[in-house]
Amino acid sequence: MVDSLCDQAGGANIAVVGLYCDFLSQHEQPTTSMLDAILKQLDTREGIPKHIREAFQKAKKEFSRRGLRLYNLVEFLRGAIASLQRVFICIDAGATPRHQ
Repeated sequence: MVDSLCDQAGGANIAVVGLYCDFLSQHEQPTTSMLDAILKQLDTREGIPKHIREAFQKAKKEFSRRGLRLYNLVEFLRGAIASLQRVFICIDAGATPRHQ
């Protein structure tokens, strides 16, 4: 799915990001970690305004010990998405078998 979207996206103002979540490890994958992973992928895009990218990087440094708060991540995500024509966020929430 992600490959197909990337092939179709072709435009510089369209982002495709992917996130894998293991259903069996859902308690180890808080929302803040998932949003942070999405933002890191968007942060590499040239279409993201410089002030959003810089604010995200600055906040990451300032709050590195405790991590960014959910409201900070949502604010940065809104800013990053607003600058793009389209954003596809693909989330794979499959379950992988665990070895006992």
